[in-house]
Amino acid sequence: MEPGFQLNLHDRDKNPCFESHDPSMMYDPVSGMYYSYSTDAALTSSYRQGIPVRRSRDLVHFSFVGYALSEQAILQGRNNGPGYKPTFGFWAPYVEYAGGEYRMYYSATKAFGSSESRIWLAVAERPEGPFENRGVVMDTWHTPDTEPNAIDAHVADTPEGRKYFIYGSFFGGIYIKELDPATGMPVNSDPRYQGDRIARRPERSFIDGPEGAAVIYHPGTEFYYLFLSYGWLGDDYDIRVGRSRCITGPYLDYEGRSLDGEGWGMKLAGSYRFQAHNPWVAAGPDWEFAGFRGPGHGVPFYDPVSGQYFFVHHVRDGAEIFRHRQGDRDSFRMHYMAVRRMFFLDGWPLLSPQPYAGEGGEPHRLGNDVLYRNDIGANGTDGETQWEWLRFKYRDNSQALSVCAPLPKDLPPERTLVFDCFDFENSRESLGLAGITDTGETIWGKQI
Repeated sequence: MEPGFQLNLHDRDKNPCFESHDPSMMYDPVSGMYYSYSTDAALTSSYRQGIPVRRSRDLVHFSFVGYALSEQAILQGRNNGPGYKPTFGFWAPYVEYAGGEYRMYYSATKAFGSSESRIWLAVAERPEGPFENRGVVMDTWHTPDTEPNAIDAHVADTPEGRKYFIYGSFFGGIYIKELDPATGMPVNSDPRYQGDRIARRPERSFIDGPEGAAVIYHPGTEFYYLFLSYGWLGDDYDIRVGRSRCITGPYLDYEGRSLDGEGWGMKLAGSYRFQAHNPWVAAGPDWEFAGFRGPGHGVPFYDPVSGQYFFVHHVRDGAEIFRHRQGDRDSFRMHYMAVRRMFFLDGWPLLSPQPYAGEGGEPHRLGNDVLYRNDIGANGTDGETQWEWLRFKYRDNSQALSVCAPLPKDLPPERTLVFDCFDFENSRESLGLAGITDTGETIWGKQI
């Protein structure tokens, strides 16, 4: 058992999850392989435009297989017309197998931080490509910053077979519009048609966002879940969620606040640091473990082979040696793709505190399983099992630091899951813990 990436190993060939930013994931029913596509990005590798592709048989061991877009698609996608510079890189691809073809939605933006962007649909006969452009799905060129940004595409399906396209960022919020299942193009053929807004940041929000949105339907709960990220992507980025009975909303957080202007969403993950005595890391001079920064821009993913749910996102090495100033903010440069198991508890998702390492087995409710219930004293503190845990606070996006102490009193045992995991910070198999407090804050923990 081992996780899919190793810190401080900055070689994409040896550490294929390195340099993966804004990753998505799909299971290919034809080959039986998993494919991940990500933003054009390079830290130590030679830069190339065209959407990087990674492949795996087990969601743990990946290989870098090249670039997805054809040369013609790249020329079309980067062409912004007379008087404008070509788009340098493509962002945030989402790929699915539908209608007997592979469909990739990817973003071409005017510049970093711009709200003038386009989302293209490209199709291919193979998951590795080459993908050829079919058309523009959303176009927000020559629009003000108060309107939505055509970036961060995702596609969600309803049980009735309808398809919806989710996109947007903090400029005008997150929007949704319907797609034609036969072609993957919008039902409303006007690429300027925005659709309906389903999320925007609250008034006077001191956290950037939302962006990196994705929607999934869970048949067991009969809810649609809207995942999105708030914060500065280089440091205090996070992962949040709301839910709705209808794919077009309204999406509400744990306290019943609408994600469309009232609340940020229930926080599932943020920058964090557990104690580390033997981290899963490549040794190197001047490197010292300092936790992780900015997990975010992820996609929920159901694996039809194992029947498990996962969440795939990027995360940054928090070591001080990689901190630098970007404008007026700190930013951590080295990023990786992380795959985490995702569980559902009382109608809400929870993520494993540890990257996926191939472990299986069902989680146990801390309050309902005899083995673990006997480890908890009458007052909710631990008995034989000792826990190291941390809390993701709703309004605080600073790095969450762990403590070795009895579990918090506002964490009911019946709203706590325990499961097998690989302890990334100590390079050993362990038990992980994730739970929801009385006020909807997420607790992550692991066995000491």
